[in-house]
Amino acid sequence: MSRQDKPFIIGIGGGGACSKTLTTWPLVRVKPTHLGLVEPTKRHADVTLPGGGQNPVALEMLKAKALARLAEMGVA
Repeated sequence: MSRQDKPFIIGIGGGGACSKTLTTWPLVRVKPTHLGLVEPTKRHADVTLPGGGQNPVALEMLKAKALARLAEMGVA
């Protein structure tokens, strides 16, 4: 159980939560937020990195591309 779930679970009936609540909560709260905020941003992005900043291979490729573009422009 993650830290983000704890305030929600503590607030249910004296500190415990039923399994139905725990399984439906992500579908009711997390998924709509993700679809409303994250997905539209990804649609308009030029580049998305799988794993975000935790993907060293993708970050290295992005760095190499940026440096190549700067060299083309005569900046680097």
